[in-house]
Amino acid sequence: RLACRVDIIDNGPGIPRELQPNIFYPMISGRPDGTGLGLAITQSIVGQHQGLVECESQPGCTRFIIFLPLEASE
Repeated sequence: RLACRVDIIDNGPGIPRELQPNIFYPMISGRPDGTGLGLAITQSIVGQHQGLVECESQPGCTRFIIFLPLEASE
């Protein structure tokens, strides 16, 4: 299936390894002032469009990859 790929990359400190398996769950945040809702909402919206969100993170580089289908599913 054809898909559009969008990469969002930053050069911040990265997501702590112990948080990475759970970052798409609500209320999970690596920041003291974070709500932990942004990635959960993102995954929900992308999923409603039959898409996929992936994350790759290491110190100095985090990449979120969003795949959205170019054709409507039947």
